[in-house]
Amino acid sequence: MKRFPIAGMLAGLLCVAACPVARAADNSVVEQRAVTFNHAQTNYMLHCGGCHGTLGLSPPHSVPLLRGQAGWLVCDPQGRAYVDGLPNVTRASLSDADLADVLNFVIFTLGASPGSAHAAPFTAREVSAMRAAPESTVPLHLRRQQAVERIIKVCGAPKSLLDYKPM
Repeated sequence: MKRFPIAGMLAGLLCVAACPVARAADNSVVEQRAVTFNHAQTNYMLHCGGCHGTLGLSPPHSVPLLRGQAGWLVCDPQGRAYVDGLPNVTRASLSDADLADVLNFVIFTLGASPGSAHAAPFTAREVSAMRAAPESTVPLHLRRQQAVERIIKVCGAPKSLLDYKPM
């Protein structure tokens, strides 16, 4: 058995006791100011934020911008059906309830717009039904264009929603 000098052990203990990193109380101010996410926001970050951006601001032409725009999609049944049929939405590895919460966060918080003001929130039952329905044979970019053109006409959505053009 190896023996350590008592002086060395005491010096080590004093260093640990005096070291600010080792004391939890030194982090309390930082922890109080730390950003915290609810369950839906955490799931958004894990399942959507990598492509759509943590704030819903994605690089041009990669995926549609969500921030301040996604809410327009639920002002009309065709736009809502577009959201319901997005492959990465229907195939997300989340429960129906968790996916409904993420959709509600995206539509009513992150992407809130006048178009979402009177829309009903997504429910686990609706998510379950959309997952059971077969996917459309219409290419995704055409479904988006049709939905956006309709919500511009029917809901008064801004024409800037047409700015997204996949490369």
